[in-house]
Amino acid sequence: MSEGTVVNKPMFAPDKVWGLLMVLTIIYGIILAAIEHGGAFISVIGRGLWTIYSSPAILMHDYIALAGIGPALVNSGMSGLTVFIAFKLAKLPMSGPQMGVFGLVMGFALMGKNPINMIPILFGAFLYSLYKKEPYKNNVTMAGFATCLAPIVSQPAHIPEVINFIGSTGGVVLGAFLGIIIGFVINSMAVFIKKSHEGLNLYNIGWGAGLISIALTMVFSTIGIQRFGPRFSWEAAGAVGAAGAYTPASVPLEGFDYNVRLIILLVGVTVFFFIMGFLSGGKLSNLGEILYMKADDNIFYNKYGQGHTYLAKGFLGLLALLLIAVFQIRLTGGVVGAIISMIGWGGFGKAVANCAAIIAGVMLGGIARYLVHPRFLFAEMPFFYYMSNQYVIWTSAFWGTCLSPMAKYFGWKWALIVGMVHFVFAATIGPFHWGMNLYNNGLAAGFACLVMIPLIRSLDRKGKYPPRVV
Repeated sequence: MSEGTVVNKPMFAPDKVWGLLMVLTIIYGIILAAIEHGGAFISVIGRGLWTIYSSPAILMHDYIALAGIGPALVNSGMSGLTVFIAFKLAKLPMSGPQMGVFGLVMGFALMGKNPINMIPILFGAFLYSLYKKEPYKNNVTMAGFATCLAPIVSQPAHIPEVINFIGSTGGVVLGAFLGIIIGFVINSMAVFIKKSHEGLNLYNIGWGAGLISIALTMVFSTIGIQRFGPRFSWEAAGAVGAAGAYTPASVPLEGFDYNVRLIILLVGVTVFFFIMGFLSGGKLSNLGEILYMKADDNIFYNKYGQGHTYLAKGFLGLLALLLIAVFQIRLTGGVVGAIISMIGWGGFGKAVANCAAIIAGVMLGGIARYLVHPRFLFAEMPFFYYMSNQYVIWTSAFWGTCLSPMAKYFGWKWALIVGMVHFVFAATIGPFHWGMNLYNNGLAAGFACLVMIPLIRSLDRKGKYPPRVV
């Protein structure tokens, strides 16, 4: 296939492909719940979904650890369908950005998003469209990305100071109101904030939403609201205890039990996109083109067509599975969510070669942390045990691929350094937004761009990297 040729087979258009994947995810969740709980699986899923909807959603509130793998996967599929329906109501044509939304929503629905805390944000964008007298389709995509601030919708009902003042019901109303405001303003902010990184951070909304959430924490602190409580995550029972001791026995057994089921999920998603790719006209004879996709606007789908885009998603899944196999990664909702998110962006800025460079840089950052951090240096922890159990490395690696345009623009050598810098920000920036921005890596990537872009240009004596116009 020549570069720029688009293969169109409406039978496998993105809306149908992703809609089918959402339904299959729900079915897989139901099957797993039935295997675990027998005839009681319906009530188990119902209770699990209620637990998800009625719990805080701050980063990293792992829904698999909170409610079980079956309800978490059902929530993932249902959350994807929520945005799917919003896109359909808006009569929005599907392309790379919309597939990116689906990937992020389904991925983060394992650790923070659910239909209840997403709907106010989507509705806010609808009200903005009415206010501006323009079609809803102009704003609904950005609203889908902005569901990264869904924890702001959930959290007021769980803040003691808010409950004492206006009650739990008032907290729910306040959260919904904040979500509507977010959906109303996010499109204008996205256009403005993109200039700061010249389009080299794919998670542009994560960068802008991070600034919103940081501002909100300042407001909360000013009026006397304390930082939120602990996250519901496997981290607390992970490989390194509070004192830094190496305690293998503290790793929860369900983490390993779920690994097999989650690997089956990832294998299924990967095979699914390979099948869709081949059925849509993709050919492995164009492998180099698939692995090194590039486009000035990052929308690969429009340039390379359905078949090659779906194959590119499949290869991103294959890359993740290879890393899981080599490093025996302990899978959590966050890690799996990061992989699904990365796959979703296969049609919008992420190509295997460029993602691999960023992932390698993040891994180098994780290795450097192992070598110099007293928490690990004096714990006498085996290196591969560290690499398999530190989910912050792998979430930062897979979500950090939002910086893959940096690899395309500045080259793989700079990409390694960019990945290391990104890991530093991603591992430490969460406390600044109290976990209210699920796209923590989008915020970290924004700071990485602010640091690295001027630094690279200051060392560029030949003018190879002129400013980009976005």
